[in-house]
Amino acid sequence: MVMSAHNDIYGEIFRYLDQLQPGDEIFVQTASEEFRYVVNEWRIVAPTDVWVLAPTQGPTLTLVSCYPYLIDTERIVVFADLAES
Repeated sequence: MVMSAHNDIYGEIFRYLDQLQPGDEIFVQTASEEFRYVVNEWRIVAPTDVWVLAPTQGPTLTLVSCYPYLIDTERIVVFADLAES
């Protein structure tokens, strides 16, 4: 699953992605279930690095936002794996 959000407008939903560290947990809730993902890395990439959106072999979560804050010339991408239930 890939989720993208702004970091400096419309509520700054992804404002603090750069503070996530490997091992941190991210919870995604649906109408019927909650999923727990564990961050394994984050990196800064160019806006043209669309490989970060490619399908993965297993259940993963990718979070994408503009970076750095208020400048937005790059993208921050957080990668997380679905945790065992």
